[in-house]
Amino acid sequence: MPSRAPKKIECIARALAVRDGRILLCRNIEHDLAYLPGGHVDPGETAAEALAREFIEECGLRVDVGPFLLANEHLFTQLGKPRHEWNAVFHVEHSGGAWPETITSLEAELAFEWCEVASLPEANFVPAPLLAWLLAGGPDAVADPSDMWVSHREPE
Repeated sequence: MPSRAPKKIECIARALAVRDGRILLCRNIEHDLAYLPGGHVDPGETAAEALAREFIEECGLRVDVGPFLLANEHLFTQLGKPRHEWNAVFHVEHSGGAWPETITSLEAELAFEWCEVASLPEANFVPAPLLAWLLAGGPDAVADPSDMWVSHREPE
């Protein structure tokens, strides 16, 4: 048990979107961190509904949320505060057909970019367990349903 426990567990829906073998990343511009697009699940909505809503809010795109791929529990410290997240990762497709090459953020603190899987470590991708999963082959690496759950606690 960490010396300072987080006050809440955050539930986040994340998207694995692929275009020409590249993965869509969302980047926090201020902190230069990249992660799978998505956001917090609000009370009363499913993770899939939250993911579709977040795409509309963050970049104005409508998506079709596909199969569930992975659950990731991640305990870490951010800006000196303990955090506890549960990430549910889903495959998504652009509702309008092919994904656009350029995706424009509607939020000043975010940017979207397409990234080769091999370049994810240089992209400052977080969290580490999702990075490891993607580098190992992502959905293709799941041979057994028990492989769909990854739990990770960063050292204090």
